[in-house]
Amino acid sequence: MNFLRNKPIQYLIVALICMIIPLVFKLQQSTMTMLNLAVIYSIIALGFNILLGYAGQISLGHAAFMGLGAYVSANMVSQLHMPFLLSLLVSGLVPMLIGLLLGMVALRLEGHYLAIATLGFGVAIQQVFKEWISFTNGYSGMTAKFPTIFGINFRSREYYFILSITVLFLLSVFAYNLLKSKTGRALIAMRDSEHAAQAMGISLFKYKLVAFALSAFYAGIAGSLYMHLIRFTEPNQWGIELSLNLLAMVVIGGLASIEGSILGAFFLTLVPELIKEIPFLQNIKNVSSIFTGAALILIIMFFPYGLARVGTQLKQSLLSKKKKEQLT
Repeated sequence: MNFLRNKPIQYLIVALICMIIPLVFKLQQSTMTMLNLAVIYSIIALGFNILLGYAGQISLGHAAFMGLGAYVSANMVSQLHMPFLLSLLVSGLVPMLIGLLLGMVALRLEGHYLAIATLGFGVAIQQVFKEWISFTNGYSGMTAKFPTIFGINFRSREYYFILSITVLFLLSVFAYNLLKSKTGRALIAMRDSEHAAQAMGISLFKYKLVAFALSAFYAGIAGSLYMHLIRFTEPNQWGIELSLNLLAMVVIGGLASIEGSILGAFFLTLVPELIKEIPFLQNIKNVSSIFTGAALILIIMFFPYGLARVGTQLKQSLLSKKKKEQLT
């Protein structure tokens, strides 16, 4: 039983179950595509939660990191004919370097000033995607191949799902171990109070850089997986709307929660698609955006700790009611 209480072991069990499901049950290709997208968005949401939930730093330009990872991976595999695993790693490292630069800017800003600065960064990078024709092919868009690893072609959506789940599992275990370490405690201390963290000898310079770099790395990895799943991208995909959706995923799922990041990503990827199938909602334009906004408001009002902690919140409210009844 102690063995099963180990978080990485729990992540492994859930990952293996998820891998088996599409192999046992014959799902439609569109359904498998959505499940793959949910896993990919879970990866970037996890990285974004490290930045926002644990370090207390906000970014409204994270879609640019994901787009950069997508373009880097597509160029390396399709143009330079490099192995996919190498391109996957580099597509995380390149945004990570940009994230380090953004972290240096963050040292001078906080709160809504930081949000505005990162929004400007995202808009600027999106414009670069539009103008840098040799790298992105501009408005015409860029295509990519299915990934091949050790001679195995991941053309099948089921196999790609196994690949995506494997990457998510590895990054989740890494995030868990990091956040339980000295670095994680320093990030939380910085989030709660920068002045108190400095008084305790925590370097804000170091840990803000770590938070931005790690979140950018996760975004780049997600961008690479997205690119080779959809096999096409163009600059308009990597705008403010995606960045706001990432913010909504983290808030709805639960801030400072690895499980919340994944839950929020699956919720905002799959539920809007299910809503589109409801007959009387099919003719409403932008019903997905309406649902996201409504879900965000309701979660903040009634479950401020996110979907991942709904059970804990309900349990605490029931216990408090029982105590009041006993006192009366």
